[in-house]
Amino acid sequence: MNRCVIILPYYGRFPNYFQLFLNSCGANADFDWLVFTDDRMAYRYPSNVIVHYESFSDMQSRVCEAFDFAPEISAPYKLCDVRPMYGYLFRDYLDGYEFWGHCDCDLIFGDLSRFITDDMLDRYDKLFPVGHLALYRNTEENNRRFMLPLDGRELYREVLESPRSFTFDESYLSTNINRIYQTYGFPIYLRDRSGNVAFSNELIQLTRYDEELDTYLMEPPLRAVYEWDRGALRRWFMRLGVFEQQELMYLHFQRRKMRVDCDMDSDRFQILPGSFEPMPVEQVTEANIRSLRWRRRTDGMRHRIDMTLADMRFWWNRLHMAMNLLSHRKADR
Repeated sequence: MNRCVIILPYYGRFPNYFQLFLNSCGANADFDWLVFTDDRMAYRYPSNVIVHYESFSDMQSRVCEAFDFAPEISAPYKLCDVRPMYGYLFRDYLDGYEFWGHCDCDLIFGDLSRFITDDMLDRYDKLFPVGHLALYRNTEENNRRFMLPLDGRELYREVLESPRSFTFDESYLSTNINRIYQTYGFPIYLRDRSGNVAFSNELIQLTRYDEELDTYLMEPPLRAVYEWDRGALRRWFMRLGVFEQQELMYLHFQRRKMRVDCDMDSDRFQILPGSFEPMPVEQVTEANIRSLRWRRRTDGMRHRIDMTLADMRFWWNRLHMAMNLLSHRKADR
């Protein structure tokens, strides 16, 4: 048995590239996954990914039966707020594991063991500040820390009794699990090692949470070639005239439509802003990198319109969340 198991409840149809996601899990033999879903498509699940078929109502019942009040879990998206509670809710599945975690499925993993070291697992009770991948030490005390009051409020109860999103699982609004760990001085690793792809761009541009500034920063545009190769996720680029290679823990394609033009069983493929495609060269080199595609192949105007509308919907929802939070705080005074 591995030290870590990652829990993924998901209800509805998985993304069209879910098999590629599963293959990237399978390449990480040092980690296990537990998938709870109602999608019964005939995916090829690797031996370290165990699927449990259930309905969303089963998940709702699991949450409701765990608390002595009435949680409001009306839609699967609300599970983002529930993620820090998985160690408590799924404790019957966690015997023998030192760590449990949660992740999204709209991503491709690289070699996790290069980024999640034994030293980190020995030192920290929680790893990573974002919701698309986080790990928690599997102890009864740690699995209940989400219940600790924050600023004199039973935040977890407010989160569960409200249908709106609090982003309780990550450092976005102030109402998040990381602030509980910071407030009480619990050991937490807050460096963002993700490859979080900005969804409104025609190229792959990464954004990361900066723990010192407590905000998300986007890297400058970078002409880079991305490749998944037998479990390793890399990118190559030229910076100030120097040819560089960087290995990534994972890429997260939040709300980005991706076309699969490579074989689903391929052990090597290129990742472009809108597609997964066969790798056109045996090796990316300084001599050939400028000849390789790196932008989205699409109608640029149509893409910009689609992304502008998506941006407007996204930021309207965020504004609505912030206004609700402000209104709630005023009502508490």
